[in-house]
Amino acid sequence: MAFDRREAALLLIGDFLILVASLWVALFLRNLAIPSLGYLEMNLLPFLPIFLLSLVVFYIAGLYEKQTRPIRRVMGPRILGAQAATVTIAAVLFFILPLSIAPKTILVLYLIVSVAAESLWRFYRMNREIAEGKRASAILVGTGPTVLELCDEINGNNQYLIRFTDCIETKGLTKGIVAKMITAKIEEGARAVVIDASDPVIIRDLPMLYDLMVNGVTFLEFASLYEEIFDRVPLARLDVGQLLETFPKHRLLYDAAKRLFDIVLAIIGSIIAIPFIAIAAFLLSLAGGTPFIRHERIGKVGRTFRIVKLRSMLFNDNGDPEMQKKNRVTALGCILRKTRIDELPQLWNVLVGDLSFIGPRPELPKIAEVYEHEIPQYRMRHLITPGLSGWAQINDSDAPRGGADVVRTRRKLSFDLYYLKHRSFGLDLAIVTKTLRTLLSFSGT
Repeated sequence: MAFDRREAALLLIGDFLILVASLWVALFLRNLAIPSLGYLEMNLLPFLPIFLLSLVVFYIAGLYEKQTRPIRRVMGPRILGAQAATVTIAAVLFFILPLSIAPKTILVLYLIVSVAAESLWRFYRMNREIAEGKRASAILVGTGPTVLELCDEINGNNQYLIRFTDCIETKGLTKGIVAKMITAKIEEGARAVVIDASDPVIIRDLPMLYDLMVNGVTFLEFASLYEEIFDRVPLARLDVGQLLETFPKHRLLYDAAKRLFDIVLAIIGSIIAIPFIAIAAFLLSLAGGTPFIRHERIGKVGRTFRIVKLRSMLFNDNGDPEMQKKNRVTALGCILRKTRIDELPQLWNVLVGDLSFIGPRPELPKIAEVYEHEIPQYRMRHLITPGLSGWAQINDSDAPRGGADVVRTRRKLSFDLYYLKHRSFGLDLAIVTKTLRTLLSFSGT
């Protein structure tokens, strides 16, 4: 039951149809006559690139994310910003480049109509809430804070197609009670049951529920639904066996293709980055001190390596708390950080295989040692190559920075392990596009 995926698919299909309809309206306004099928087809082909461009811009802007909820203060600027970006890029493509759209009046009319139509469509979807009575009633069976977190999220947001009418706490229940309570709730009208398959109380009563499964009652596994809703794993319910199953032979092609992609993109990126690195290194040398610094990090299988960065602070404090008190970001370093130029030398680390473009961010050895001691699952993130950007970076705005923070790192790790479990070309593409959005807006850290 991919509740949010259905909504995303509906938005995508609606966006595409509206773009096509906007072209039809533009042709009508241009000639003040209903365009013939041949005339529409003749203009449709050169407009297909701009249709795809619009959809890509919408994706980068986050308009297909689970966060597309009726929150005007968040989604309003996103919608309008995406439309502005589409108009700007389209103007560059079709007015500066020699692309075959004539007369250009059609493009102008199309942009005006499509911006208005897409904005109306998006605000309509944003304001439309699924009526409470149309949401399928479900039962949530389990125990612990993550179970309550899922219950609060789904019941507090009408965008989901289910609502929990009951939450059965399993702690302390004797044999057979869970099965009886679920059966009673199904008889009262519940249509779905979400169970925590790692809960021993539920496992004990599961055979008593087989008849309900055979009779068509929908059973959902808690951890899978949690991952679908939050895009991260519930650490307390993490099945290490399932996690290890993400390394079968069929991932060899993905891993090889990703490594090839890293090498090619690192070579291209290095050619572009060398002038910027050279200028920055020269200015840092004039200011005194070495322009480059090397920080030790934990890589794949726990191996240590040194990342290369341009110096943005007075000196390299090597993560020492006492030295950090005397250190600060320089004026030039502030510019280098804001523009991300200080991280360009890390392309060398990607080229030699210490880093990938996508993966969990590498941690300082001293801090990683603390986390490995406090969080049993932390070592799992070392099963794959760390990256310049990752799933946790683009989704967790409260990630710890500086010293060790076990509580916030648990949440960050839940995103890292989600990527470890679900990594794919599609997920990598999502991370790349969202990272580009962050870089182009000069946001993030």
